Amino acid sequence: MEKWILVHYDEIALKGKNRSFFEKKLASNLKKLLGGKLLKAYGRILIKTDLKDREIKKRLRLQPGVANFSFCYKVPNKIEEIKETALELAKESKRKTFRIDARKSVKFKKSSREINEIVGEEVRTKTKKKVNLNKPGITIYIELTEKGTFIYKDKFKGVGGLPIDSSGKLISLISGGIDSPVASYLAMKRGCDVVLIHFYNETLSELDKINELLEKLRGINPKIKLYMIPFTEIQRKIIAKVNSKYRMIIYRRLMNQIAEKIAEKDNVKGIVTGDSLGQVASQTIDNMRAIDESVKIPILRPLLTYNKNDIIKLAQKIGTYEISIKPYQDCCSFMVAQHPETKAKIDVIKEAEKGLNKKKLIEKALDNLNL
Repeated sequence: MEKWILVHYDEIALKGKNRSFFEKKLASNLKKLLGGKLLKAYGRILIKTDLKDREIKKRLRLQPGVANFSFCYKVPNKIEEIKETALELAKESKRKTFRIDARKSVKFKKSSREINEIVGEEVRTKTKKKVNLNKPGITIYIELTEKGTFIYKDKFKGVGGLPIDSSGKLISLISGGIDSPVASYLAMKRGCDVVLIHFYNETLSELDKINELLEKLRGINPKIKLYMIPFTEIQRKIIAKVNSKYRMIIYRRLMNQIAEKIAEKDNVKGIVTGDSLGQVASQTIDNMRAIDESVKIPILRPLLTYNKNDIIKLAQKIGTYEISIKPYQDCCSFMVAQHPETKAKIDVIKEAEKGLNKKKLIEKALDNLNL
């Protein structure tokens, strides 16, 4: 018996004529994530790797495109070998009831129902376990395909969605907080490859925390990259030239304009932020409209309608929460006014920006970015 990892997907199967494109993307991502040998059977992807089971679970449970996965045994499409393998799996369990769930996507001399009955009888007589079709202690799954039969008893839930890099590339503005890493992950879950950008104050920022977040997200997308952009001079200019109640809005507009320049170079289609509607002053509808006006490419907000507790739960699930709550002095904290504008008008914001040489500030920031 050969031990494999069996990966199922769901949404990809609905893609009609484009299905093979998404399947290839998922297969490529899994190969990069787990290494080893990869085999495709209709509606499934099989992987054989030297990684430990615990590490495999850790990597696959958050991988976009994976609906569920199992550790399975691969045998030829022969009823005697199917019976033998199913019996061995049944013997591993101390549960006293079972059922057999056989399915096939290839021609075979026995129907699925006949396979259930034959294998079930083998397990029942050799283990003394009882059949329970409604609430079994264990279910033994049997999948007959053109590449062989795969037999397993445990399914581990994935996150579904679309495979990374199947929906294009986005820039994600990542701070040291809870929200932006979660927004980055949700963009990846919808098939986007993300490029991270972090703006930092050179005199105050300790960047270890940002690098920790990067490594955590690389556990999901190994090829993700991060641009680090010094923002101290821009902060000073905004503080010196702009009324305090408009600073955060103008600060965010400049961030977007710098991101847009990088997007042009990297063939990026949009910008992702961690905004949640009404969470802070800059995240009102009027202020977001004033911020969005600064660029031509779309600004996407995966967390727009999420409550804070929901965001925290997602951060805990993907493993970024404990990193995000570590102390960190990000750029935004210097821009917060005592009485910030919550209903910004675009013409007023543009007038407030006139004291800044934005073109020069943007060019200098791009000259000093670190990858």
